[in-house]
Amino acid sequence: MTLLRIALTCTLLVFTFTAAAQQYPKPNAAQQAGIDKDNSRHFGDSPADPGPLAKDLSPALTPAAIDAATRRVADWELARAQPTWDQIWTSGVLYVGFMATSSQLNDPKYSNSMLGMANQFHWQLRGRQPNQDEKIAHLPGADDQDLAQTYLELYLLSGKKDVSMIAPLHADFDAVIPQQTLRPNDPRIPWWWCDALFMAPPAWARLYAATDDHKYIDYLNLNWQRTSDLLYDKQDHLYARDAAYIGKLGPNGKKIYWSRGEGWVLGGIARTLEYLPKDDPRRPFYVRQMREMSAALAALQETAGDAAGLWHSSLLDPQNFPLPENSGSALIAFGMAYGVNNGILDRATYMPVITRAWAGLLRHIYTDGRLGDIQQTGAEPTPYYPGSSYDYGIGGYLLAASEFKKLAVKPVTTIAPDTVANTDPAVYAKLNLPSPANPARRNLFLVGDSTVRNGKGDGAHNQMGWGDELAPYFNTSKINVVNRAIGGRSSRTYISEGHWAETLKLVKPGDVILIQFGHNDSGPLDDPDRARGSINGTDTESKEVDNPVRHVHETVYTFGHYLDQYIKDARAHGATPILCSLVPRKIWHDGKTERQTSTYRGWTREIAERDHVGYIDLNEITAEKYDALGEAAVEPLFGDPHTHTTVAGAVMNAESIVSGLKALPNDPVVRDFSAKGKAIKPFNAK
Repeated sequence: MTLLRIALTCTLLVFTFTAAAQQYPKPNAAQQAGIDKDNSRHFGDSPADPGPLAKDLSPALTPAAIDAATRRVADWELARAQPTWDQIWTSGVLYVGFMATSSQLNDPKYSNSMLGMANQFHWQLRGRQPNQDEKIAHLPGADDQDLAQTYLELYLLSGKKDVSMIAPLHADFDAVIPQQTLRPNDPRIPWWWCDALFMAPPAWARLYAATDDHKYIDYLNLNWQRTSDLLYDKQDHLYARDAAYIGKLGPNGKKIYWSRGEGWVLGGIARTLEYLPKDDPRRPFYVRQMREMSAALAALQETAGDAAGLWHSSLLDPQNFPLPENSGSALIAFGMAYGVNNGILDRATYMPVITRAWAGLLRHIYTDGRLGDIQQTGAEPTPYYPGSSYDYGIGGYLLAASEFKKLAVKPVTTIAPDTVANTDPAVYAKLNLPSPANPARRNLFLVGDSTVRNGKGDGAHNQMGWGDELAPYFNTSKINVVNRAIGGRSSRTYISEGHWAETLKLVKPGDVILIQFGHNDSGPLDDPDRARGSINGTDTESKEVDNPVRHVHETVYTFGHYLDQYIKDARAHGATPILCSLVPRKIWHDGKTERQTSTYRGWTREIAERDHVGYIDLNEITAEKYDALGEAAVEPLFGDPHTHTTVAGAVMNAESIVSGLKALPNDPVVRDFSAKGKAIKPFNAK
């Protein structure tokens, strides 16, 4: 056995032991050869033992916390990459990240290093060498053009004072314009793969800004449209990596949508819009694709486990690709953050997605500044190592951090509630929760979030919570059904904002309280947008935070602690508490609805068993109905990409609640059902 093979074997053995807690597919021999090649070309590396993860980085969306997390990664990468500057596309993506970091941190160290790089390469692009017939120069393609983004930003930063800085690339881009195909004797379009939409269009937009010559925008618009026509799936609102992947299926039989490829496109839209003329007639085209792609990607964000808040390499196949992929995740987060910052995406809708993504990225930063879980170069999802870190992924992370800093310092712009699908009425209006219709009767109170009471409970934006469809299943001459749920609330904030105390004022002995939380508990504890997260689990852990929303010092507890509090308070008032699991989301795997298993659903069940209270597994009851109906029939039951139901979907969940109540060993409302409620059968798990 050669020394190299011995070393590789030992490395893999060490890695297996140090990462034993994680189960993930290992690269085969051919894939390992690709990793070794990337490492030898100084794109990055994939050590067996990357060291300990950082424990001192806060996910709070505050300027200081974001700057600290940015500098940690940027300084580590700058020291590692500077000795081997290159003109290849991987480096080009890193360079734009350094430019963003220099602006974010107001530190010229990073832009000065980019100026040194540009001078080192005489402001030229890669690819200006003769091709095989030595007569026609190989003009720089999209991967080569990405370096121009940094050259042009340096030129614009200088105030357009020295045109010699951009003269070489000016000539290259002018020579590319007449080409209708990738190159002579190659019929492919110039941007034939989706990655090209990050590499090239932002450079063409910046060249327009540098020259005021609209021909560069015309070229950009023409060729993006050609790529979109070829690769954009108008139903899924995602891009195929290239034509070879249209209709190609992955190991699980589903389409292959690569998170890094989607990140390239979403990030490319953001960086193109930054310099596209505000009055360009094609601008709505890019805005529409950003909105469509963001909605599709938000629905595919992982919510649990090590990948929580991030996206898997293969978006539709988390089982075969369980690790998060952080080059794609960072670029997706960057694109969404840009969309929120620039009024393209609704802040209330996307801030939870963005904050989860930022917290997820920070969990994969090591003490020295390495950002892990970055897949090696390629054209599709393939296995990689948790410690792998490559320059283009760092570039995406730095771009995301820069946009997150803008989110942290930018004033919140209130959007009129009739312009967005608002599930959180407290953002825009004073709460007006219902009280018992007849105080003399016993009450069935509902406490939860927007899946129970959506917005004002009026069905706006084709969304309705199940709590507003529950009353018809009860004899309201005997019992009041009082929906006190509030959109956007978590188990923590429903208590800390005083809503639970107000509800308890209405509770009397003999009442029943249905409690459902978990959809909004996974966010950071102290993010400046909502600060609603609870600590994972059911134990006694707590953490002191300064709440930036309520401007108070607060002790935050686990999800299970808050459920315990609801139960104890309800019993203290003589009421019967019943816990309910989350609604199932519209996410499918192998023809089955995805179940929420080990986290909030499991913790809710655990607390119910520990505290000896009733438990309704709404997640499973409705998921079984979805499985029986199939994807096509379930689609109309949702008013958004994956969580909030239409009236029809709310009715189905309400019936599931009734079915779950009837399945309890001691149903506290057994005598209170209407004829419609009596017709529902008790749930019997398959």
